[in-house]
Formats: sequence, structure tokens, C-alpha cells
Amino acid sequence: MDARDDEGSWSRAYMASSGLALHTRGRSMSADLSLASAADLPRQRISGLAQHKDPAVREAIARREDCPFGVLAALAHDSRAQVRIAVAAHPRAGRTVLTHLAADRDPHVVKAVTRNIEAPLDIVEKLAHHRREEVRHLAGRMLEERAAMITAGTQEDEALLFARGGRPSLSLHGAVEQVAQAPTHPSRKVQPQTLAPRPRVGRDGTGMPRPA
Repeated sequence: MDARDDEGSWSRAYMASSGLALHTRGRSMSADLSLASAADLPRQRISGLAQHKDPAVREAIARREDCPFGVLAALAHDSRAQVRIAVAAHPRAGRTVLTHLAADRDPHVVKAVTRNIEAPLDIVEKLAHHRREEVRHLAGRMLEERAAMITAGTQEDEALLFARGGRPSLSLHGAVEQVAQAPTHPSRKVQPQTLAPRPRVGRDGTGMPRPA
């Protein structure tokens, strides 16, 4: 071994024993984590950081509003629950991804799906019959909150309909419009009146005056 190899080995050993190497690695990890949350991050960089060895970086990518669907779908299979939770809470996760995560082995992931206001209603209804009581309870509460939001949204739309002179705005994936079209909705209870034919007083069937 020449002097340069010996010096390099000694330097690496010294840095490892003194913690300098770990400190440098920590700075690198922190920089990547900051980058994962940075605005206007190129799509290619997002995809690269989604494969980072630090789960905190992958979690930060999964929480980005502009995270591509393909990246979310890949991170839905991540080995770390914290990453899958971030995907389950994402408003753009989509039915396929949320259906997969609704069957996750970690209850915290399943509860994140339940809390996702963009989760399809049928998925939340299915979770109301989950084998875990905590998930069933949360799903039931979320269904009640959704029903209250639909009712409140419908009432607001009806109150502003004539003032705005337009069609009521939709919310919760068109649920308000579906409620408004239901047979039990107040706007559909008023039926057209059918008037009975006016009797011909003093005339017979031919339209001539009746004889006295």
C-alpha cells in the first residue's frame, strides 16, 4: 500500500469515527428533503426524488399538489406506511389508487383514505363495514359530514339561484345536482295542477240552451 492509499484510508476512518461523514450525509438528506417540497420542481425531478432512499423525501413528494398520477400510483406501493398515508390523503389519488389503499394492512393508511374528501362515496361506504372498529367509526362520521355538506350546499345554491340568475354550482362531484333531482327534493314536490273541465251551465251536450 503506498502513502496515498494509506492516507486515504486513514482519512476515511477518521471521518467515520468523528461523525463527519454522517454529518455530511445528513446535510445531503436535508437538502433533498427541501428540494422535494420546493415550488416549480420539474416533473423529471419529481419522478427521481420519488425513488429516494429517504422515506421522508418520498413522503414530501407524495404530498405535492402537482405530483403526477403515475408517481402517486407507484408510491401507493411504498414499503413505508408514512408514504402510503400521504398518497391516501392526496386529492388527486383517484379511484384505482384509493381502492388499493383502502385494503392496506396499516389502519392509518385506511383511515387516511376515509378522511380524503375526494374519495369516491362507495369506497367510504364500504369502509363503514370494515373489520376494524376504529375505521368503521371514522367512516360513519365522514359519511355524516358529507351528507351535511350536501344539504348545506343544496340550500345555499337554492338561496342564490334567483339572485345569480344561473344554474346552482356543483359540489362533491355533482352530489348537489343529484340531490336536487331526487323525487323527495323540495324543488320537485310541486306538481302541475290539473283543472277539471268547466261545467256547461244551462246548456246540453250540443251547446244549445236547455228548454225551460
